[in-house]
Amino acid sequence: MNLQVYMTGVTNKPTSLKALNNIDVHIVQNPYELRSELQNTPGEKVIIAYLPFLELRHFELYRYFQKAYENVQTFFVVQELSSSMKLKVKASSEFVVLWKTEEQQLGQILTKYLEGDRPTLRQDRRESHASKGLVSPSMLPQGSEKLDFQPIMPGAFENLSPNGSCLKMKSKFYKPKDFVHLSYQSKDGEYISIEGQVRWSRWNAIEQTQELGLRFVSSFSS
Repeated sequence: MNLQVYMTGVTNKPTSLKALNNIDVHIVQNPYELRSELQNTPGEKVIIAYLPFLELRHFELYRYFQKAYENVQTFFVVQELSSSMKLKVKASSEFVVLWKTEEQQLGQILTKYLEGDRPTLRQDRRESHASKGLVSPSMLPQGSEKLDFQPIMPGAFENLSPNGSCLKMKSKFYKPKDFVHLSYQSKDGEYISIEGQVRWSRWNAIEQTQELGLRFVSSFSS
């Protein structure tokens, strides 16, 4: 049986979910209508609730759904989070919280969730960034091995925030814990140069690209 996904706070099925054949998406206008939907549906179920702000009352409502009905997991997709709610989210394992800017990766996130990989809240919202960057091994002292060949390679941003990025490259070169140097042009036209560390790396066989999750370890400079 396919995964049953119930979405509130939206009127249309997100594009990133349209290509997935192993889930059935249902749009629910009123969150309280979820009670009958969840009660009458067997198997694993995911609620995806779109909210401008996440508040305590949302925690209580969706906690009730998860306790009252079997095999229910809630994903919140939010535009803003207060500092106190960020702390509450990080201290709780009941819900999955994503930024609205991660909506384009929602299909990929759900697929990983079904495989047992539970996503965690990013520190900051990540925005799309059309410009490409140049990546080379870092010159930081803690940047591990001495490499005989140190190429400068182009990379396309999947997303970008002040504290990190997801970058795609057409070559397998870096691995987790490697330090890199990244330079790119900001949306304002400013040239940015920054050091980062690879938190994760995976090969996308379909696109034939290496995907890098970067955490920045120095301040922006131009």
